[in-house]
Amino acid sequence: MPLPGEGRGKPLSEEKRRDGEAATGDFLIAASVPRGEPLCLSHLREACRGDAQDARLAVVHVRTPFARRPGASFAARIIPSSRRHASVSLLVLLIALLAQHTYPPPARPPLLRLYGRLCLAIRQKFDAGDRNSGIFGWVVLMTAVLVPAIFLTMLAARIHPAALALLDLAVLYGSLRFLATMRELSALEKSLRAGDTRSALSMLGEWQGQGLDDADAGALARVAAEHALREAHQGTFALLFWFLVLPGPVGVVLYAASLRAARAWEHRVEPHERDFGWFAGVAFMLLDWIPQRVSAFAFAIVGDFEDALFSWRTQAASWPRREEAVVLAAGAGALKVRLGEPIPAGGAWVPRPTLGVGDMAGEDALASLEGLLWRCLVLWVVVYLLAVVLQMR
Repeated sequence: MPLPGEGRGKPLSEEKRRDGEAATGDFLIAASVPRGEPLCLSHLREACRGDAQDARLAVVHVRTPFARRPGASFAARIIPSSRRHASVSLLVLLIALLAQHTYPPPARPPLLRLYGRLCLAIRQKFDAGDRNSGIFGWVVLMTAVLVPAIFLTMLAARIHPAALALLDLAVLYGSLRFLATMRELSALEKSLRAGDTRSALSMLGEWQGQGLDDADAGALARVAAEHALREAHQGTFALLFWFLVLPGPVGVVLYAASLRAARAWEHRVEPHERDFGWFAGVAFMLLDWIPQRVSAFAFAIVGDFEDALFSWRTQAASWPRREEAVVLAAGAGALKVRLGEPIPAGGAWVPRPTLGVGDMAGEDALASLEGLLWRCLVLWVVVYLLAVVLQMR
């Protein structure tokens, strides 16, 4: 298999060496390298002749800057790939969910506690009350979490594909919150059906970090549905998106750490303290822009398609928190119920716009939401299967 424009077994002609026509050429040469043997020029010559058989495939990236300088040394190197096969991603995902079902992780897994402690330490160290310090703090946080993640991913890829799969499994096990969300949602639904609104109020306060002032069953159901949609997206579906897009666990770590920084520095602080978290909020919005819309479209596919798109288009812009507006609006439309509406919190009734169409959400809506989220997870498994099929072609 000679290179374009070359004779058999001659990677670069003498004429091209003289006039420098190939000075900027990058080639991918498939060289068959027997197991245990280092790459050498003989393997490249065999690849050009097509004589090598029954050997391992190596991808060699050959750069030819020496074409302008006759007599310069030949450069070739193997680029180890940390990209996993899509079938491995699917297998890792299923094993992580099975492991979480068999051995449920703690309410706050070690990875999430690590992100929280880093955010707290960085804010205490660098918060000068302005946006510039917030930008610097966000860069420090990303460096602290991404550099080790990239290093471990490259190291695991060099050791063995199984090592990379184990690393992926550990990060997914400590990051996904789908089963935990379903357990909380189911418990709240049972309490509301039993008429135990006080217990439901307590569970909701522990789950989302802030409760309501009054044990009103309708308000409890609406807030629980909103928090379940929020947690399902940010704790599962957005992570699955980045796990599929970026190599190894890097995408999962990037998204989870950015979400924690946005929550700790901007979303859950007083308005006059948000300058430090301004950039963290903007960075998270950019990271979550595509996943939000993917989740919203997935809700539309597995729920009421027309109402989900209608609520998304007409109501999302009115929701006060932009980082969740698209997901909540599409989820409410897909369920054909109304979320939002005023709720009793902070000693007063908090006005909120309406999301969705149909009847006001109640305990029946929570049961429907459980089915919607399970169907959405199945849809993600189908997407991973399609990725496997496309990679095999």
